[in-house]
Amino acid sequence: MAGEFQNLSVALKVVYPNKALEAIINEEAPFRAKLGKSVPAGGKVTEGDVKFNGVLAMPQNVAQIVDGDDLQDAGERAEVQFNLKPTIFQGTMDIGWLTRKAANSGKSAFNGGEVRRRTTETTSNLGKFIESTYVGTTGNGVRAYVESSSASGLVIAQPEGVKLLRQGMKITVRDGANFVTERATLNGVRIATLTPSTRLITVAGSPTYTNSSANDVVLVTSKAAQTVTSLFANGMRGLIDDGTNSQYIHGVDRTTAANVKLKSVVSTSGTNRDLSEALLIRICHEVRENSGKRINEIWTGPGQFEKYIAFVAPDRSRVVSGGTYDKGTGYKEDLVHYAPGMAAKLNLSFDCIPRELHLLNWDSWFHYVAQEMQWVDDDSMLNLAIGTAGSYKARWQSFMASFENIGCDMPGANAVIRALKDPVLGD
Repeated sequence: MAGEFQNLSVALKVVYPNKALEAIINEEAPFRAKLGKSVPAGGKVTEGDVKFNGVLAMPQNVAQIVDGDDLQDAGERAEVQFNLKPTIFQGTMDIGWLTRKAANSGKSAFNGGEVRRRTTETTSNLGKFIESTYVGTTGNGVRAYVESSSASGLVIAQPEGVKLLRQGMKITVRDGANFVTERATLNGVRIATLTPSTRLITVAGSPTYTNSSANDVVLVTSKAAQTVTSLFANGMRGLIDDGTNSQYIHGVDRTTAANVKLKSVVSTSGTNRDLSEALLIRICHEVRENSGKRINEIWTGPGQFEKYIAFVAPDRSRVVSGGTYDKGTGYKEDLVHYAPGMAAKLNLSFDCIPRELHLLNWDSWFHYVAQEMQWVDDDSMLNLAIGTAGSYKARWQSFMASFENIGCDMPGANAVIRALKDPVLGD
């Protein structure tokens, strides 16, 4: 007869099969959930990497002819070779032997037992981590920048603030130039406290916060002295860019003269300004001029939703029957913005950085999944935790992981509006 540990391992897979893990992940990751799992047309997967074509310009195989003229010959799209590597998103569930024993009893904790609760929490936290990576970072792994340090902790700079950090995350603080120099006592440590209003974080152990200085970066890592080269997944803020946040896109330098079409349309300003209908229309028209494509999705945080309602369409909410709509501007019940040449749905992600609004041509985006989120099951899902001296602990752990990344094959068909006033930051 199988022992309790094997029985519990089987029970975990029955109650939380791989498909159930995916569902929980996507509840916390609306951007990830909406993306189609695919590779671009013509893309090839070689040893896990995806090689695909990035579009600089569409072929213009058109002409006017008279009777008897030659037909227009066919040219190809102007393209570059992109390369996308999947990354590993991984979560660990940890539980003690006695807690595990209580988890199977009728006296166990809420939500069907402690094991169920911890599994749901781990999966949910991993979903939030993936979402914040995709919509909140530039693809370099930076989740915060240090504004200042003192004996009491690190103050994190705006506009990111502590939005992409959570209490308990294991972080490393490094130099802001090349992310190589680790700040002593601030490497491989967990966040002990985090205060959003003051943007102050402290870490466990005996840290010397003044080892860090302004513009240092905060990364989430699984260990101290972790190599971060080619570690992190792509982020929307780096894929939709003109070289300010990310010089390279899928391995290609977008700042060279030949690759100017790899730059997205970026609207910024020396001073923060309110979101306006004129600004939305203007940048959508710029995308159309730049790429021939239309914007059909908008992704932003809660602050720009407030600004949209206040400054773009404060008095034009209306119910449209029969699934039809007129061609006027404004928004409907689900915040779809209509204007000449555009119909774009506003999507909310709480992990989007304040003062930014991203406008996407959704057809140019894809989600490459080499392995969906699933349990790491090597004959047994129960693994005794390893102690600091190499001995075992009276705890067991289970692991889940996915191999995935996001990509964009036509960055010029996308845009971002920066330097927007945002009520989240008190603007």
